[in-house]
Amino acid sequence: MKSRQKILFLECKNFLIGKAVIFSAICLLCFGVYGFYHGKTIIDRQQKTILSISDIQKKHLDQIASHGRGKPVGTTAYYPFFYTFNPASPWAKFSIGQRDINPFTLKVKMLAIEGQLYDAELTNPLTLLVGNLDASFVFIFLFPLLIIALTYNMISGEQENGVWKILRTSTTNIKAAIFYKLLVRFAFVLTMTLLLFFSGILILDLPLTQPTFQLGLVLMVYVIFWFSLSIVIVSLGKSTSFNATTMVSIWIFLCILFPGVANIIVNRNIPIPEAAETTIKQREGYHEKWDLPKKPTMEKFYAVYPQYRKYPIPEDQFSPGWYYAMQLAGDLESANSSEVLFSKLNQRQEFSERLAYFNPILTAQQLVNKVANTDLSNHIRYLESVKWHHKQIREYFYPFIFEVTPTEAMDWSGYPKYRPVTYSQEVLSSGILVIIIWIALGMALSIILFYKNFIQIKDPQNA
Repeated sequence: MKSRQKILFLECKNFLIGKAVIFSAICLLCFGVYGFYHGKTIIDRQQKTILSISDIQKKHLDQIASHGRGKPVGTTAYYPFFYTFNPASPWAKFSIGQRDINPFTLKVKMLAIEGQLYDAELTNPLTLLVGNLDASFVFIFLFPLLIIALTYNMISGEQENGVWKILRTSTTNIKAAIFYKLLVRFAFVLTMTLLLFFSGILILDLPLTQPTFQLGLVLMVYVIFWFSLSIVIVSLGKSTSFNATTMVSIWIFLCILFPGVANIIVNRNIPIPEAAETTIKQREGYHEKWDLPKKPTMEKFYAVYPQYRKYPIPEDQFSPGWYYAMQLAGDLESANSSEVLFSKLNQRQEFSERLAYFNPILTAQQLVNKVANTDLSNHIRYLESVKWHHKQIREYFYPFIFEVTPTEAMDWSGYPKYRPVTYSQEVLSSGILVIIIWIALGMALSIILFYKNFIQIKDPQNA
């Protein structure tokens, strides 16, 4: 018992005095703190913009109503914007996800909606290429590098320096020596994971609710996966250079090459020509109506809103009622393409999740984004809420337009208020189970290889 304690003590001492260990840990902590700061800065800026929307909306409508005095609502209704927003969850600061490429605010007019849904701000292309260095980036992409740095020469380095021969002759149980090497490194990685994660909870002020615990579970399982994968490579009994090259190559493949190939597969299997087709049909459905008789356009409108048939639409002059009926016609003619587009976006998300079963990196990233509500599914829900809000705005204005109500006689503050998308609690069991299966396979394989390459032949008791 004392000999085992001595081995454990010596292993801890040798491990912790290594300059590479201290340097790697400090670098990771620095990146982690910056990731917290960056994520918090991005989301706080977005939230500040969202909080200002109410005042901006009120001032905007007041100006429209003031400039529109003496004009009918049908003329004035062309100008106002109605703002929508996609609020960030508390966990979005941890994982920005797609909130850096998809718009979190959209303003819509009374005009056809399809051409207004995809208005995003210009973004630095280098940021899109590299991604945001938020907390999820540190855990998903940088933590594996720390694990690689701690394990690649765990045994091979001692073999090449002659220390392993001394260890074999000075201990009666080589299995205990290997176990303690693994235990010390695993404890260090586990400590770093918990330290950084709890620091994130404090810095980002994450609520101690189920999503936070889900987030921690995903990261713990993910880190254990990388540790088990590294042990598999070490258990092959190869040289230090082989271990380092193989581990880094696997990291490059899983983190960079596989996602690129997966993106190509998704695009080829689920193409989305409807993305352009929807906008084209909406524009054609609207613009061609200028050269056509007004009656066919109005009949399409009356099929949806028959209550406005009683209002006359002159054939020989411009009519606001006919103009907004044209806008609706554009949406109606692109409705099928729009439904197919949203359906295919959901199919892409589901197909991507199935592909991620072959890559725990993608699985972990998708799980973290699900918890944070920063994935594609959240953005699709937001776009659907914008379309619903646009429909409510239209229907609010139609009576005033067809009754030729003066602008000053309309209640501009009575329009339907936007209802933002609420937080969606995701079930993560299947994704976590996939990573656990990969861990189990790695553990089983490493035990077999360790026994074959280090214990069965090289244990002095079996010599």
